[in-house]
Amino acid sequence: MAAVNFELRHYQRETLDVLATYLSRIGTMTASTAFYDVTGRAYSAAPLIPDSVPYVCLRVPTGGGKTVMAAHSVGIAATGYLQTGSPMVLWFVPSTTIRDQTLDALKDEEHPYRAALHDAFGRNVTVMSLPEALHLTRADAEGGACVVVATLQSFRVDDKEGRKVYESAGALMGHFTGLDPEQDALLERDADGSVPYSLANMLRLHRPMVIVDEAHNARTALSFETLRRLAPSLILELTATPETTHDPEKDKFASNVLHHVSAAELKAEEMIKLPVRLRTNRDWRLTVGKARDAQRALEEKAKREEAATGDYIRPVVLFQAERKGGDVTVDVLRKHLIDDARIPEKQIAVATGTTREIDGVDLFDRDCDIRFIITINALKEGWDCSFAYILCSVAEIKSAKSVEQLLGRILRMPGARRKTDDALNRAYAFVASADFTKTAETLRDGLVEGNGYNRLEAAELVKAQTALDFPEADPAYEHKSDPLDLAGEFREEDVTGALDRLPAQLKARVRYDATTREIVVRGAVSVDDKKTMQLATLAIPGASAAIQRLYLASNRIAASETRDDEAKPPFIVPRLCIPVQGKLELFRRDHFLDLPWRLDECDPSGVLSRFTIRDDAKTGEIDVTDDGEVKWSMATLHRQLELAIQEPDWTFPRLVNWIDRGIPHDDVTKPSAKIFVSAALTMLEREKGYSLAELARHRWSLRRAIAAEIAALRGKREAECYGALFKAEAASFRTVSHPDTALIFDENGYAYNQPYRGSRTFRKHYFPVIGDLKNKGEEFECACYIDDHPKVRYWVRNVDRKPNAFWLQLPKDRFFPDFVAMLDDDRIMAIEYKGGDRYEAEVDKRMIGECWADASDGHCLFTMPTERGFDRIDRAIQVKVQ
Repeated sequence: MAAVNFELRHYQRETLDVLATYLSRIGTMTASTAFYDVTGRAYSAAPLIPDSVPYVCLRVPTGGGKTVMAAHSVGIAATGYLQTGSPMVLWFVPSTTIRDQTLDALKDEEHPYRAALHDAFGRNVTVMSLPEALHLTRADAEGGACVVVATLQSFRVDDKEGRKVYESAGALMGHFTGLDPEQDALLERDADGSVPYSLANMLRLHRPMVIVDEAHNARTALSFETLRRLAPSLILELTATPETTHDPEKDKFASNVLHHVSAAELKAEEMIKLPVRLRTNRDWRLTVGKARDAQRALEEKAKREEAATGDYIRPVVLFQAERKGGDVTVDVLRKHLIDDARIPEKQIAVATGTTREIDGVDLFDRDCDIRFIITINALKEGWDCSFAYILCSVAEIKSAKSVEQLLGRILRMPGARRKTDDALNRAYAFVASADFTKTAETLRDGLVEGNGYNRLEAAELVKAQTALDFPEADPAYEHKSDPLDLAGEFREEDVTGALDRLPAQLKARVRYDATTREIVVRGAVSVDDKKTMQLATLAIPGASAAIQRLYLASNRIAASETRDDEAKPPFIVPRLCIPVQGKLELFRRDHFLDLPWRLDECDPSGVLSRFTIRDDAKTGEIDVTDDGEVKWSMATLHRQLELAIQEPDWTFPRLVNWIDRGIPHDDVTKPSAKIFVSAALTMLEREKGYSLAELARHRWSLRRAIAAEIAALRGKREAECYGALFKAEAASFRTVSHPDTALIFDENGYAYNQPYRGSRTFRKHYFPVIGDLKNKGEEFECACYIDDHPKVRYWVRNVDRKPNAFWLQLPKDRFFPDFVAMLDDDRIMAIEYKGGDRYEAEVDKRMIGECWADASDGHCLFTMPTERGFDRIDRAIQVKVQ
């Protein structure tokens, strides 16, 4: 298989981690209890689906890459829940178009979707359409992961193709020989009591994992009945807009949202173009003209982007025309573009229900001329082209529904990477309307209702558009900062020296005018340019604020949307560093851990207490309730899957390899890990008398036990090495605002799962939206205390485990303090609130926090209030001031 260069984004890994955590708890908990344990919310039962079957949803907004997460979820479920290396997967999609796209991607050896399956199952993967599944051999079904991609409609008995699913197929007869009575009890029967050799029954034997893409389309009674007949082991929904109302009396059943990805996370990970810049005009011709001008301006910027980075972009406009009978129909708009706007006909394409001029066209091809696409309500399902930058509607947008799909088409970022020109990091909307406010609100509704964005986030995602063709937009135009005040010990050489350290590409555009004391930048200053320049000039008084104002002015960001950004200082947080060969490096795990870890030198005897085969273990039972609902236990599921797969004979080396392959150990070489596993198995055979056959039969729980022992040994080693480093090197730590290590809090990189929704207004939070703060509780009260504190100028809710959050290294993990505050004297304070029941256990967090503060020469403070003792914040500030 060809190498696939694809890495999951942080929010995608986090989402999959939540799924893995949930599935790992089922067995010791019910599906509903595990859901509450992970989310803190009640589980909503679905009709006809047994309570024992996990039925959960991952909510991912448009542009978030939910399909690649679905591909990775198969391996997670197979290992952590199903306990099989040969899962059967039914992958339901909403349309035949998306079915064909998904099939092609999953069958493509070089596609990231296939790579996800390959990582989990090697080459033992079979991907099939429904007609192909009707000829699936037993060897393929038992030889690895099998993925059947189909529409849910094609499994319904009222569908011609669906009827074939439930009818006997001679090619499938081999799946039904030599069945155990327990397997036979799983099968559906015809009216005469005979068992049809059907695809549905073959699937029931394998208890399939069911993936439902765009799950909001599959919440009807008929859909639930279809799912029930397939005897699923797990149902995983993925959608941007799940059903959130649970009212069984009205046939509304809420999805169990296990994890919700926010727009802030997508923006921080450079997946989407935001905000949407809106401009309105009551005259449709002027509106079309402005959209055309914007396309030309963006294309010029795109050419410069390609010259600088090699990334090819051809910005595309999506025109939304009126239906027949309206004033501006597809034909009227096309004629206007050709005759009046003088746009070459080859640059225009029509995409409607009857005219499909973009079908089969590769819009990413450099030789493609299309820059303007005319449609009415929606493009073909599954159509995604990140070159689409501009939405232009020639009529008043009546409702969010009429625009939500097209709005989603212009949000994806080309290459999923932020561009150097910020104009290429935004989407644009031009609407023929006399009411800007109403139109903006409708677009915000479209982001929420059709694309899965949070309403509080959407308020910040639609903003007024300034012209793209102003003179200052010329890449040769020189933007000048306010004059710097170099009073005191700073000299001009300090400024020029700092600018000389900029990356070569940015340095070529930046100079310092010694006469006017201005920093001069050729071309607009991007977000990345701003942060790089601020970090480089940290030691220059007033430089960071001057660069902030330069960024705003060069991008023509309106004062009405900046709030106090122009006066707001950059929020720069010093980081804890350690000297390595004369250079300060950000303190990380590799500074106290020697790699690779010699696991083979460790004692495996701890496995003896972690693993026991119980003679009274039950294989589980199938139970039928009075109303005919089938119930299965977890043990029953695993037993059924074992019966469905005929495993080859196990040898000692094969079992060692199988166990090792399922335990991640980036810090241990494979030979070292296999020696440890071999020693553990040998010890179990010798000390507990287990045979190889017994160990192989219970291999899943055995692997969990060995993995747990490795984790415990790793944790012990990390704690010992961490403590030893602090004893030996405590005095060498330095907390500095170095350009290579300091953190700048930036709105574009501020990611969170959920925005704060409380009624309390916070005045000093550095960003307009506060991430992951509940509206009550002790932590909320701490936030209120910080916001009201007279010494606090600004503060940030530091969101746990996000890429641009502030962290300190612990022995095993990273510590993300709850809040980071900028005081009125420019000192930085990190605040971690702990409930009284957890305070004593947080010794490592207090140690590293105090180390960070002590190594800062008084510039940083750390405190850990507990039991509402917020006066610790006051004492920390006062002590340091003295």
